[in-house]
Amino acid sequence: MKVGKICLSFFMSASILLAGCGNAKNKKGEDNLVGNDKDDHGCIASAGYTWSEVRKDCIRLWEQGVRMESVADKANTAFIVFAPDSLQVELFFSNDQPNEILDRRSLPVGGYAWNVEDDDTKNVRQENGKWTISQRGNLIYQQVDEDK
Repeated sequence: MKVGKICLSFFMSASILLAGCGNAKNKKGEDNLVGNDKDDHGCIASAGYTWSEVRKDCIRLWEQGVRMESVADKANTAFIVFAPDSLQVELFFSNDQPNEILDRRSLPVGGYAWNVEDDDTKNVRQENGKWTISQRGNLIYQQVDEDK
């Protein structure tokens, strides 16, 4: 009998919680349903998706991008996402900095770097097997080791 009361109490509590979740309203008085937060491109942020201009698709940064860490402040991160043809790279920053799209250019010594024809732009390249982001010759982000 005691087990029956516990189960009944559990199911009643769970029902009340679920009912409360289903009736949540946002500021506009609309229902807040999980997955009901599509952006202008149809990306669902609550599922971790964001729009990538170079991929022309909704992506999860941790699945499609390379995670970078600021050399000045480890709390600031960035992701680099390459276009399918690698002709462009998109930079996503954690500190509300706007995304940037850089174009691939051949280096005189061989290999490639991604930047814009402007000395003040960020520069993405692979150095010693790791991706880096620099600006004005200063390293500002570097690829995070996989085993961290």
